[in-house]
Amino acid sequence: MATVKTKTEAKVQEAVEKTQEFATKQITASEKATESMIEFNAAMFKNSEVVAKKVYDNYLSNVAASFEAMKSLNKASDAAEFYKVASKNSATASEKFMEQSKDLIELSGKMIKETTEIGQSAYAKSFASSM
Repeated sequence: MATVKTKTEAKVQEAVEKTQEFATKQITASEKATESMIEFNAAMFKNSEVVAKKVYDNYLSNVAASFEAMKSLNKASDAAEFYKVASKNSATASEKFMEQSKDLIELSGKMIKETTEIGQSAYAKSFASSM
């Protein structure tokens, strides 16, 4: 009877060890996957912040330029000068808008590329850890 108990104990011990081994692998894989998600999310937030700051800086610049344009219009002494200043302000604003748009598109593209690369790296790390 002692032999049966020993065999049973051995089987139970083996099952416990295999369960612990499996759980350890799963915990490690989950930790790595979570670390990868945190890394990816941090990159997304950082890159979103960079783009948002650029948009805000453009906003501040445009508000200041609008007031300067209004001040210059207010100084016009006649209709011809008013038209000339208004045309110049309009052309300047259009050029500025186009430049800001171009810069923002380039920055957004760069941020998307960087975030995608970090996401791919995070996925690869996460996937490799689960194998």
